[in-house]
Amino acid sequence: MTIRIDSRRLALRPLAAADIDRVAEYLGDYEVSKMLSRVPHPYDRADGLEKLRSAEANAACWPDIEEIGFAIDHDGGLVGAISFRALHETPVIGYWLGRPYWGQGLMGEAMLAALGWLFATREVAAVEASVMQENPASVALLRKAGFAIIGSEDCSSLSRCAAVPAVRLRLERADFLGSSNT
Repeated sequence: MTIRIDSRRLALRPLAAADIDRVAEYLGDYEVSKMLSRVPHPYDRADGLEKLRSAEANAACWPDIEEIGFAIDHDGGLVGAISFRALHETPVIGYWLGRPYWGQGLMGEAMLAALGWLFATREVAAVEASVMQENPASVALLRKAGFAIIGSEDCSSLSRCAAVPAVRLRLERADFLGSSNT
């Protein structure tokens, strides 16, 4: 099954082989990868191809999947990605955006579209996120989408080979569906 989610400026769609060079370029940027828990640094084309194989295998198991990810297209090309893991529990959202696209409101738009899709297609009570404390822009993005801070924790970082302090956030289904975000 192929899932595509369209918003005003973006298309969220499955990762494709044509995306791998851009994925490697953007995730190869340490300023991006250092804020992500599951991305090593350096990140190269081989890492991107492995991610693509994993995404394709996962898609073949729809709807009985544990994780789903979307490439984020803007003006005809990949600019980032957004995903949900632990779909049979309380899903955890993860995302990244290539540095040339920071500060344009693209991730906020992608997040609202992805959350809308998640709550429309899955019977989940909430979504959670873990954001490194040194990433206040990401915390602000989640708060703007309706997430509430529920605590702190340590978050592993493959790119840093260390655990770093993080903020844990949660968005209740009823809060999202009852807000002006939908």
